[in-house]
Amino acid sequence: MATVTTDPLVGRLVDGRYEVVSRIARGGMATVYLAVDRRLEREVALKVMHPHLAEGASGADFVSRFRREARAAARLTHPGLVAVYDQGLDGDTSYLTMEYVAGSNLRRTMLTERTLTLGRTLDVLDHVLDALAAAHRAGLVHRDIKPENVLLDTEGRLKVTDFGLARAVNEVTATTTGTILGTVAYLSPELIATGTCDARTDVYAAGILAYEMLLGTVPHTGTTPIQVAFQHVNNDVPPPSDVAPWIPPEVDDLLCALAARDPADRPADAGAALALVRSTRAALDPADLERRVDPPAGGSAVVPPPPGPGPRTEPDDPSAAATASLAALSLRDREAAGLTEPLAVGHVVAPTTRPGPPPPAAPTPARRRGHGRVVVWSLVVLLVLAGVGGGAAWWFSSCVLYPSPRPRDRQNGRVPSWAWKM
Repeated sequence: MATVTTDPLVGRLVDGRYEVVSRIARGGMATVYLAVDRRLEREVALKVMHPHLAEGASGADFVSRFRREARAAARLTHPGLVAVYDQGLDGDTSYLTMEYVAGSNLRRTMLTERTLTLGRTLDVLDHVLDALAAAHRAGLVHRDIKPENVLLDTEGRLKVTDFGLARAVNEVTATTTGTILGTVAYLSPELIATGTCDARTDVYAAGILAYEMLLGTVPHTGTTPIQVAFQHVNNDVPPPSDVAPWIPPEVDDLLCALAARDPADRPADAGAALALVRSTRAALDPADLERRVDPPAGGSAVVPPPPGPGPRTEPDDPSAAATASLAALSLRDREAAGLTEPLAVGHVVAPTTRPGPPPPAAPTPARRRGHGRVVVWSLVVLLVLAGVGGGAAWWFSSCVLYPSPRPRDRQNGRVPSWAWKM
């Protein structure tokens, strides 16, 4: 295990109860330590929020929301969810204590193996969605599903962690600054564009996660977070068979449904997504489940290998890889990239006033809905032309084929009665 002895919290007794043994992970919102609960004599994972979150005018609001989310997460009981034990405030230190899962995480597995077999990809997806389904039934949304938040214990069992933190941070930052925080490689289009989310936001992230496990890369990449966000909003996730033609069409349909840009096109929640995964798997050839995609050249496109050994160690600099960093997408940045409509941020409406060009990303294919609009307008034009043509034909038949009768002919009675109606 990687021990960081220079960390000032190592060796301290937090809240008179939790003795910090070592630092085991550091992310964009918090640092995780191995600690010993001296009251119950057991190892726990101590997650300490970065101090800046509790600073300023919104600090008290964040602490209040964080406590509320921690209490909600503590009510969740499921073998696939990391148990939340306690939360508190020690001076300026906001912390959360959770079940300590000795082992690693899905990110490190993917860095080592690069791609997973189709069967194993579906297995992991099944476990993640099963855990999320328990949370969704309780009305909780994770908001930050990513490989780092899927832990693997020493016996290979999977557990989803970090419920509540992303929501607490985003509710405060979005309401006060219009900023959306999240791991940009897995952010849903609606969270980027409007700041809103529900259970389908987690389903989207799970779909991106499955794509990455199967193909060794996320579908949307870029040199900056805003470029990746722009692709989430404007580009459909391509079918995995575009990369590996042997992948069955049922798997294409599954992943494209989970990661559909329009939330209405996704399963309603993790429970519905789980049923879709299981029915898809049942329809597959067992031989295909053993196959895997050749890893992409250059390895993972998401995160470079951590600098040192140890379980669940994340890069100390969360901006090391733009596609997986915890990105702060400000309202201004999103407006400049054309990613927002009038934006409902938390409970505050922030109208967009600065339209701008998209970032200098590579050209992307036209949206399917854009194609639909072209078809609709083409039909409108054709109908207009048909109407004009019909009117012209009527006029031609009335005035040319059947010219208006001369007064002399009318008087002589040589004009049929129907001609008077022309």
